[in-house]
Amino acid sequence: MHTELTALGQGLDHTAYVAGDLVLRVADERDVEREARLLDALAPHLSIAIPAPRFADATAGVLAYELIAGRPLLGRHAPVGAGRRLGRFLRELHVVEPATVEDLIQVEDADPSEWLEALDGPSDLVDIVHASRPPRARQRVVAHADLGAEHILELGGTLTGIIDWSDAAITDPALDFARVYRDFGPGVLEDAIEAYGALPAAMDRIEFFARCAALEDLAFGIQTGRHEYARNAERSFGWLFPQRAKAAQRP
Repeated sequence: MHTELTALGQGLDHTAYVAGDLVLRVADERDVEREARLLDALAPHLSIAIPAPRFADATAGVLAYELIAGRPLLGRHAPVGAGRRLGRFLRELHVVEPATVEDLIQVEDADPSEWLEALDGPSDLVDIVHASRPPRARQRVVAHADLGAEHILELGGTLTGIIDWSDAAITDPALDFARVYRDFGPGVLEDAIEAYGALPAAMDRIEFFARCAALEDLAFGIQTGRHEYARNAERSFGWLFPQRAKAAQRP
């Protein structure tokens, strides 16, 4: 039986299609078999759905998983209660013992100095980020590491799925909170930390990575014509770079 392929979206290293009740993600130079095993290992621990693999074809770079209802929150406000739901989800993820998945994902330093090497954007904002570089963290957890609004699905005011685990790593927990802060602001971040049950990482690292991620999305949106990313980044500048807002208000 012929099933029509419909384009679903495109990231930096993959293209996704819908075929019936399946999502087919075609990746560039990704070990999709390891990712499938990672998803199977993590799913029982998590209270928000993640992709459930049907098959992985390493030769073609295709990971097929069951379609999760909902649409990404990119460019939209988080629904009521989303911060607390994300905080509980991240607590569940971060308590997964790294040794159980260390053969499936890499250990990454999340060295702030490396994040600064190719950072681009408005010079005043880049200068602020360089001046606020925090020390490298010692703590390591199992992290999604790319938990932006484009990877959080919502339907009817409920978070229905967390997708795209290709960047998952054993790394600094600040990375998972940074993009939540970037995309949804301080109120949602505070709710997430409260539900998490503890400060997951030093706030200076969360803020630093959020600022870097916002400038990366601004550059990505401009370079690719994906204006929703640029608009989302610019919206976040109000809380990520209050120095600029204050300077603009001076007579």
